[in-house]
Amino acid sequence: MLFYRYSYFSNQNDFEFYLKLSLSVIIASLIIIFFVQYLRHRSDSKYRDLLIIFGLVGILLAGIQYTRIQQLNTAHSQQAQMAQFIRSVATAQKASLKTVAVNTTSLQQNMVVRVGHQNYQVIFDNNFTSYQLQKAQLISQDITYQD
Repeated sequence: MLFYRYSYFSNQNDFEFYLKLSLSVIIASLIIIFFVQYLRHRSDSKYRDLLIIFGLVGILLAGIQYTRIQQLNTAHSQQAQMAQFIRSVATAQKASLKTVAVNTTSLQQNMVVRVGHQNYQVIFDNNFTSYQLQKAQLISQDITYQD
């Protein structure tokens, strides 16, 4: 069974997002350059063609980036909720953050929290604003941790 520690939620890396964002900035710069070149050399159709090609690529990348930004906002929100939940459990159980781990990456009913060597099933209220911990037994003791 895979468990996620606090460090997993606090150290998320968005390298791919920043790479795509920098690619979008480069495409936008190329669009501006080719637009200026097109205005300077209206008789040369290659600048117009390049402007159209990079304009379409830019529109496509903008749509992809918009979707990705929405997904990242959702993921960051879930990570913040999980980090807050793990801190709350650690405080309530008087345990170190390093000893608390969860088996999901978002708040879910009946998820399992591991504090030290004890396992607990989490029961949330309807709004996910409060929780109860009930001792639980894992069927498989094969546990791995993701940091």
